[in-house]
Amino acid sequence: MSHGVIRLGLAALTVIGLSAAVTPTASAADASEASNACRRGEFCLFSGPHQTGQILYRLNVKVTKAGFTFPEVDSLDPAIKPLSARNPIPDTFGCIVRLNDKAHFAGSEQEIDGFGDKELSGAPVGSMTPDCG
Repeated sequence: MSHGVIRLGLAALTVIGLSAAVTPTASAADASEASNACRRGEFCLFSGPHQTGQILYRLNVKVTKAGFTFPEVDSLDPAIKPLSARNPIPDTFGCIVRLNDKAHFAGSEQEIDGFGDKELSGAPVGSMTPDCG
C-alpha cells in the first residue's frame, strides 16, 4: 500500500470525525426551550420582547368555535414583569385581557387586545382577567 492511499484514508477519517464533532446535537438547553414554547391555545406571558425568553405565565385558554375558557387570575405572587404576550383568543369574540399591576384587579392596567403576539411595557402583573363585549 502506498503512502498516498494511507494519507488519503487518514484524511477521510479526519473529515468524518470533524463533521461528526461539528454537527449540532440536541442539548438540554434545546429541550428546555422546546418545553418552554407557547403552544396553540395557550395564553403566555414572556420575559423577553417578541415572545422570547422564559414563559413567566402560561394558561390553557381552551378556545372553541363557540367561546373560550380563560379563568381569572386573582393574584400572582410575586408579580411578574412580562415584555411580551401571545393571546390565542380570536378577534371575533371582541375581548381584551386586562393585566393589573396589583392583586385582586387593582392598580394600573395594561390591555392586550386582539389575537396573536403583543409587546408589553414590562410593568408588573399581579392579576389578570378577560373583558368581553
